[in-house]
Amino acid sequence: MPGASATFRPTPRPTRPRVFLAAASAAWFAAACVTTYEQVEPAAGGAEVPLTAPVSIPLTDLARSGSSRVEVEFFSGILRRLQDAAEEARRSPESALPAAALIESLVESYDKPNVPPAFQRHLNGYRAIARGIRFREHVRARSLLRLVEGGLSEPASDAAERATPPLGSLLAFELDLPAMTEPVLLGAETDQDPAGFSVAVTITDEYVDGSTRESQTKDFLRLGAACELAGADSLRLPIRVDAAVGDAVRRSVLVRVEWMPGYVTIDGFRAPVQRVTAGAITCTQWPEGYEILAEQPLAGLTAALRDFNPKNFASAYLSALLVPPGQRRQATEMLIDQVRFGRADQAQVAMAALRKVAGVQIAIGDRDGWLEWWQSRQ
Repeated sequence: MPGASATFRPTPRPTRPRVFLAAASAAWFAAACVTTYEQVEPAAGGAEVPLTAPVSIPLTDLARSGSSRVEVEFFSGILRRLQDAAEEARRSPESALPAAALIESLVESYDKPNVPPAFQRHLNGYRAIARGIRFREHVRARSLLRLVEGGLSEPASDAAERATPPLGSLLAFELDLPAMTEPVLLGAETDQDPAGFSVAVTITDEYVDGSTRESQTKDFLRLGAACELAGADSLRLPIRVDAAVGDAVRRSVLVRVEWMPGYVTIDGFRAPVQRVTAGAITCTQWPEGYEILAEQPLAGLTAALRDFNPKNFASAYLSALLVPPGQRRQATEMLIDQVRFGRADQAQVAMAALRKVAGVQIAIGDRDGWLEWWQSRQ
């Protein structure tokens, strides 16, 4: 049927995906920020970038400060409550902001001029922890990872979002993190406290014989220059994924960006920030022209099976995937004929398509099993 069939010719199998960070535009930040990014190699043995931050501040033996036993017990009890709140924030995202509020309330209540200096130092430490918790939850709640139009030369907007580009095209993503109420200083690669990101990409390719192949990569990125995130500024992290297609007929791409453990500066406090997922997105790439098959998949399947040669295997397989429920029996009948009478390669593709159409977990390659299953349904 004219316009109902599309041919996707095979090419070599895929290679490991390349993931890289696009250069950022200076207009995306305040004028004082130099917005370049540096890629960081993982440590030996595949370990992550060593950015560690304490979960909480350990209790101090206040007796050394000259406090009485009663005072030591009193102040230690307060510190234990602060410690418990910090631990609760670490364990449960749902409890993080209430825990931060509790920490701030306790600190405010007991920050008095006559408290022991050791206790005062710990109160300041928990002030920093509360700010780090709030920033971590801000990253979790407000950052957005999205698929955007190719160039990324300007800040992306919702209107710039596009449908997933066809199989074989470069994918451009962008992580967008708006500022908090309080300015946050993000350190550069060469600073004592660099802001770090982990970008993990998983690509799953699907083939006409029913097989799949998964490839994974992870890169560690840091800012090339320090930046204050404040006011209307946003942190924009452009990410591009480029991988050879090979003879895949469908591809799923999962991108996950995590804020690495480390420190940021908020209100003059060096605030520890634990690892947090800043954004994740999954998109599916189809071959160019698949929309033709999607409009009339049963007709596309019919046309592909009429001249069922390797050049049409992809069209037949994809058409079968797109057949709506009401037409699946007809599609199944046509594919079963290929299992019964087709060559080995034709039967292989037909059985792979049948698993998608019928949802039956019979081994691809078990022609007798498929024929027995079909006979049992008559």
